Amino acid sequence: MKEQELIKSVGMDTRDLGVIDCHAHIFPPAGGPSGFASVELHRLHQQRAMHMHGNQPYRRLSDDAIIAERMLWDADDPSPAGAKDVSFSAGRFGRFQWKKDNENYYVQFLPPWMEDLSMSADKLVAMMDYAGIAIAVLQNDHIYGNLGAYFAEAMTRYPHRFIGLAQVEEAFAYQDTEIARLKDQIGRLKMRGLYFTTTGLFRSGYKPLHSDKAYDPFWEEVEKLNIPVSWVQSAKSPVGTYEEELGHLETIIGKFPKIRHVLVHGIPTALYAGEKGKLTLPAIIKTLMRDAPVMAELLYPIAVGGKTAYPYSQIHTHIQQLIDTFGASRFIWGSDIPNVERYCTYAQSLSYFTGHFGNISAADLRGILRDNALSVYAASV
Repeated sequence: MKEQELIKSVGMDTRDLGVIDCHAHIFPPAGGPSGFASVELHRLHQQRAMHMHGNQPYRRLSDDAIIAERMLWDADDPSPAGAKDVSFSAGRFGRFQWKKDNENYYVQFLPPWMEDLSMSADKLVAMMDYAGIAIAVLQNDHIYGNLGAYFAEAMTRYPHRFIGLAQVEEAFAYQDTEIARLKDQIGRLKMRGLYFTTTGLFRSGYKPLHSDKAYDPFWEEVEKLNIPVSWVQSAKSPVGTYEEELGHLETIIGKFPKIRHVLVHGIPTALYAGEKGKLTLPAIIKTLMRDAPVMAELLYPIAVGGKTAYPYSQIHTHIQQLIDTFGASRFIWGSDIPNVERYCTYAQSLSYFTGHFGNISAADLRGILRDNALSVYAASV
């Protein structure tokens, strides 16, 4: 058969591809400092993240009722001073918990099998083997800790299985201490990219913003290090809408055109889909995905799993439109393991795409599942 035939006709076993999962996590128990100077600072980041998180609802523990009130943070104060005093902490079985007016509340951020909210490298490797995943890119979010050293240890123990991403305190990334920290993670710890979440800007009250001139020395160093940046955009934050956040990325690209970029969690197609699933994408997305050094993750079960059932057929039309519009070379597959197991198994986070989405050539599938990722992360080695 010709390679251009549909992958369902080819019948390719994806285990033979050496699949790269571009979005995975390992981390120690979430209740500890996990690389932060203190448990309290780690907890502050977690509380802010759970305030911003909208995929899972808040629930009252006594009756499991969904609660609409956003009770973790002052909506008018995005700085650390806006954190509400609600005894917020990491709980058990995948939950973050807090208390207000003598009522206990929680959000099921992680799967309920995660008793102490930890994900070891050993466990992830076993799950990768079972699901047929060769390599995982380790995303480095503050929710889980400041984990460069933790990742480096895992990479030493499991050569060729992990690609680690560095992390900085985004609100202070332009300062010499954070630039030095980045260089250390890339040089000594052998991280191959940078994870940058705009949510982290809360620590300075979102002043200055990451595209401001004050950040130029930081982005200059990123460009010099020849590493890609994996971006987490909140879609609704003090930075602005998703399009406004991408506008800041466009500004950075204009000043530092050699940096490669990845849109973590992919393009939020739900924001732009009509009743019949037709996407109407804003100009900024088209510009970045066509003309700039930008790729996007294909990572949709974590976004739609709470709203529709596996194999998430509705999202297939979105993926097809994205590939038709921008080409398969602009996309890389990711799972968001272990978080995705709130909704489906690790293997299903891949098979919803490979087993139920047929309008793609073998060459394009190989690109999305492996080659495109290597072009981003291996180029930084």
